[in-house]
Amino acid sequence: MPSAHSPSASDFWSFSLDFYGRPGVAEACLALQDSHGLDVNLLLYCCWRGDTLSAAQIKAAIDLTAPWRAEIVQPLRALRRRLKPGFPPFPDAGVQDLRKRIADAELEAERLQQQALDALARQDGPVPPPARQAAVANLRLLAALCDAEDSISQLDHLASHLD
Repeated sequence: MPSAHSPSASDFWSFSLDFYGRPGVAEACLALQDSHGLDVNLLLYCCWRGDTLSAAQIKAAIDLTAPWRAEIVQPLRALRRRLKPGFPPFPDAGVQDLRKRIADAELEAERLQQQALDALARQDGPVPPPARQAAVANLRLLAALCDAEDSISQLDHLASHLD
């Protein structure tokens, strides 16, 4: 869990790997991504930030990452998903090897997105450790800014995994 000192990119990345690996978190994040268009890294950012963010701070995070997400992460994800069932008549082993390399590139793109978010967080000063109350407020504000208010119960459930 991140400490109270100013975090490094690895602190956010480590938090994300730990939190995403908890039972139910990956499924919740992916459901919010697929059904409401919410970016998993922004969901994790809202949970990682132990301070309650303003609309301007969350909007800055959205604006910072939206082009990267649209032009890099989403195309890699779409290609990886497209190759999941194979691509006959091409050899399945080769296609799945390519899919694995694309998945690795997608993960690296997400790590780079988190580095950018970490740098943005540092502009506000030290980031306190994750806190459920702050996460709930941050996630709800993210939903409002992304026109995803119908996801509130799912967001609250996601924040409950911080306990």
